[in-house]
Amino acid sequence: MTAEQILSVEETLARVALHVPATLRDKIVIIGSVASAWAFRRLTQTTIARTKDIDLVLTPAVDAVVTAAHLAEQFLDAKWTPTYPNGRQPATNATKEEELPALRLNPPDEQASWFVELLSEPPAGQAERRQWTRFVAHDQHFGLPSFRFLPVAIHAPETTDQGLRCARPACMALAHLLEHAMPDRTPIKGMEGEPPRFVKDVGRAVSLWLLSNQMDGDAETQWRALWIDICEKVLHRTPADTASEVAKALDHLQNELRVAHEIASKTTLADRPFTLAAFARAVSTVKAMLPAG
Repeated sequence: MTAEQILSVEETLARVALHVPATLRDKIVIIGSVASAWAFRRLTQTTIARTKDIDLVLTPAVDAVVTAAHLAEQFLDAKWTPTYPNGRQPATNATKEEELPALRLNPPDEQASWFVELLSEPPAGQAERRQWTRFVAHDQHFGLPSFRFLPVAIHAPETTDQGLRCARPACMALAHLLEHAMPDRTPIKGMEGEPPRFVKDVGRAVSLWLLSNQMDGDAETQWRALWIDICEKVLHRTPADTASEVAKALDHLQNELRVAHEIASKTTLADRPFTLAAFARAVSTVKAMLPAG
């Protein structure tokens, strides 16, 4: 696993924005650590992110392949370099879709190992956790991964000073929780102890709540309103049904609470430490965020 970098969010967003044409900016939402660091800039009094990847979600799904090709060519023309982790190799038109490499682009003329990665909003009806779609840029073949709950994560994004859009912590947290109502127990290779994926992701959702609540005394009202809006406009189901899925994800975390807290303390909460007891209380608060009936 590539070591995380300490990045200036403002400088990184400005760097990425240079290669995103104005016509594409409303088709991209940044998720992950960079989006979180930007959202919590008032709390931390800094815009530093500990991450190795800047994830760009392309939306809507029907335009994603065309957008990916156009955007990839912008970066490639600017001498950003594709990298092929986990044994993947450059692909051809004979490469099966499930074997295509994701497009990860390292900035030019730098020794930094961070990268931009392209993702896609999923097509309607996607049930799998992840699905791959081929796209071609400058005769190079890549896979565009889509994850089923990305529409939740990118709901109602905020626009940065650089003209790019970033996902809201409340929305990213709900996406993590819904993804792991049926937990992904795949070990995270390269992380100490190789914890299951759901432990890191569900723990991150709890961490986002802790930071939001510390930053804004009205955070609970805002999170609840966003989650109810997502239920109506994205999930098309009742808040009670969604609350049930959220509860399942958090219940799975109970036996892994200490591990989740340890991971969060080294990542999302590295600059704002919380005790294990505070972390456990936050689990209960998030679990009660939506009405159960």
